Amino acid sequence: MTGLLTAGFLALALMIRMRRAIGTAAASAVMGFTAMGAVNLTGLVTGVTLPWNLFTLLVCTVLGAPGVVSMLVLQLFW
Repeated sequence: MTGLLTAGFLALALMIRMRRAIGTAAASAVMGFTAMGAVNLTGLVTGVTLPWNLFTLLVCTVLGAPGVVSMLVLQLFW
């Protein structure tokens, strides 16, 4: 009985931590898409745009806003 209660408590603690991690990852992805949208919206003024393709969308999803900045730096030097 004690082992079952301990396993249940550990599963509950893991679920709480995973929910926090999933929420943080989703917030980072939304900020990445927002940053990429802002770059493309200001592209008429600045002349700098990023194409919407599978690679850029994956970078925005996984890395968020720092990924957008990294792609802008790579575009500057490439």
